[in-house]
Amino acid sequence: MNGMRYRIRRVLDSFWFVPGVGLVLALLVAEALVALEPALPSTVGDVIPTVGPDGSRGLLSAIATSMLAAAATTFSITIAVLTLTSSAYGPRLVRSLMADRGNQVVLALLVSTSLFAMLVVRHVRAGDDSEFVPHLAVNVAIVLAVISIVALVYFIHHISASIQISRLATGVRDQLIALLDDLYPEQGSTRRAPSAQWAAVDEGADVRAGTSGYVASIDHGHLVAGAAEAGARVELLVRPGTLVCAGDPIARVTAAPAPSTRPEAAARLDAAVVAAVSIDDERTPVQDAEHLVRQLVDVAARALSPGVNDPITALTAIDALTIAMASAAGRPDPRGVLLDDDGAPRVLLAPRELSVLVVDAVDLVRQYVADQPLVAHRLLDLLERLIAREGASDRAVAYRAAADRVVRSAVGPGTLAEDGAALERRRDAIVAGGAA
Repeated sequence: MNGMRYRIRRVLDSFWFVPGVGLVLALLVAEALVALEPALPSTVGDVIPTVGPDGSRGLLSAIATSMLAAAATTFSITIAVLTLTSSAYGPRLVRSLMADRGNQVVLALLVSTSLFAMLVVRHVRAGDDSEFVPHLAVNVAIVLAVISIVALVYFIHHISASIQISRLATGVRDQLIALLDDLYPEQGSTRRAPSAQWAAVDEGADVRAGTSGYVASIDHGHLVAGAAEAGARVELLVRPGTLVCAGDPIARVTAAPAPSTRPEAAARLDAAVVAAVSIDDERTPVQDAEHLVRQLVDVAARALSPGVNDPITALTAIDALTIAMASAAGRPDPRGVLLDDDGAPRVLLAPRELSVLVVDAVDLVRQYVADQPLVAHRLLDLLERLIAREGASDRAVAYRAAADRVVRSAVGPGTLAEDGAALERRRDAIVAGGAA
């Protein structure tokens, strides 16, 4: 249910969902408490504090206006933080801050308290015969206001801590580790087979994208079910993160049904493929590990730019990338063929090898390490840790070649001879398969 998970994730990560739920709850609870007031025993005043109509109206009005003002201030601070983060560390991190549950809950609490007070105050009536004060609802509004004040104090601390590079890098790192655990499991699934078992077929019909954008997620289960129902096979030509334009082929359907039944069955399968491949205007971290890696690479690249020249921030991003990649090192690359319930091959994926993900990240950062031996050493640390976990494998060969490129990129006219010699000695030890 990758497609459904993607849609749910988009809704939950949106900045409006939690505040929207809070507003609905405020509406329901306010009306329920007002309706419950007449049924309360006359001794309720001995249990909870009571205020007259004028005092209740003034109190509720103050709560409504002050909480709405606090919500506006909170929103302004959040926008300012998003702008600062985007300019300092890269726009890719903005999504993580928008999806921060703490910010969403605080905003939801403030606007919900304001709405709750506004809904209750309209029921307060003064007069000898028609006087009505929903005392329980008024006291709930006071409690919500106190909680909102505490939440506002928490928000100031939380938003200040959330823009620290260590916190941002840790958040991206944890997301990347979770996604790598899903994409590169320690034990392969029994519902998958190696790509070598996919017999190539010359004839096939292309399924084309209906919209332009980036592949956000692919619902594997929906694809397998659709291919099995049609008695066909689907070869995916894209992966999460791939840019497609309307009309581009995203899959190829082969081994189609008999000609007499093909038009109807093929149309259903084409529709199933299009529905299973979610396309969005931006890349998302739901299944796209490269997008999360690029967030850390973006932080390192900006920190090493001449205008910033902050290698310590770059080291923090590289360390987060090292921890994430080390968690998946040594695991096999995912098998590319998905099987149906009968064990027949139905879908051929286009998975990205872990070594390609690592080497691409290292090659992007190394372009900025000229005359930065400290950062170059940290990239070599990353590669050494991965080589130690991979042993004698093709991945280790790719990582040793990447280490050589790092050193050649780092040694420049401004590098001291001693720093250059140290990097070259370490490179030689890595390429030779020994320890530095």
